[in-house]
Amino acid sequence: MRPDPDGDEPARTWASYYVQYFHRRMGRALASGRVKLPNVMFVYNTDDNAPRFGAPDRNLPVPLLSLVKSAGLTDGDDLDVLVPQMFQVHNSHYTTPWHLKTDRAFFRGIGFCSDQWRARYPACPDPCARTFLSYLSERDRQAGNASALDVGLVETWKHRDPTPSKSCLPYDLPVLDRVPLGNHSSYKWLLQMEGITASNRLGLLMLVNSVVVMQRSYWLEYFYRSVKPWVHYVPFWNSTAPDGRPLGMDDVYGTLDELRRLDRERPEALQRIVAAANEFAVRYLTPYGRALYYQSALSAYKSLFPDMDSFVESFVGRMRAAGWRI
Repeated sequence: MRPDPDGDEPARTWASYYVQYFHRRMGRALASGRVKLPNVMFVYNTDDNAPRFGAPDRNLPVPLLSLVKSAGLTDGDDLDVLVPQMFQVHNSHYTTPWHLKTDRAFFRGIGFCSDQWRARYPACPDPCARTFLSYLSERDRQAGNASALDVGLVETWKHRDPTPSKSCLPYDLPVLDRVPLGNHSSYKWLLQMEGITASNRLGLLMLVNSVVVMQRSYWLEYFYRSVKPWVHYVPFWNSTAPDGRPLGMDDVYGTLDELRRLDRERPEALQRIVAAANEFAVRYLTPYGRALYYQSALSAYKSLFPDMDSFVESFVGRMRAAGWRI
């Protein structure tokens, strides 16, 4: 909502990019006539959800419509209603012939961490997939054996404890150049890792004709429960050996070994995963597909409140009386 009746559309000085792009993309979808939204009042939560506003113990009177929530934590699943983010969304499909792709797992990003893995990996005081895999990649490079990972951070990681016993990173990590999404297609394996909570990179990587190797995580976007391991992506992290042993934070190497074996022996199995991810993304994760999701979600949400129409009419009347041009 604008802070004054005659103001322009949301500005970065007071609205997040997620609010701005929700406003722009949904406005265009409505203007085109391809999407129709009900008159409905809701709370739009664009926080990354680290505070977990919808956690069960908060006892909110109505659920938030949120971009991210958690599931599987010990105190119960968040009660938010998930809706799509409209900021980092692409219409394009990016492709490179498979035989020309580099046989390494690729990632570039900022060193965000959820801080949810201390109990799983007690030997590591600061367990974080993005920073630790960046360290493994740099370690292998310095040893002349960078044959598995091409992982790196694009900004200085400022949170490493210089005391060796208090960090899993024995030295500062180098800062690497950013890489456009289209150039990701030159790698066979693309790493999807959580940030502070869920990373909306997954919807972008599924538009590339590579295999998405996705970190197991407690954080969800609206479509995560519709994509399946070894159908749309390949999982790693927080994994368990056949004998029940928890595997370490370097289990990505074992995952890559299995992918390479399939690439040699059953390449069609990998191509089915790539095709399933591409088909899902093109069908559901484009701006139009997300706008249709809002149409369905908001209609269902409104149906929960029999007095919604009268409430909205009264609310809008009061705003118009105050000078708002709506």
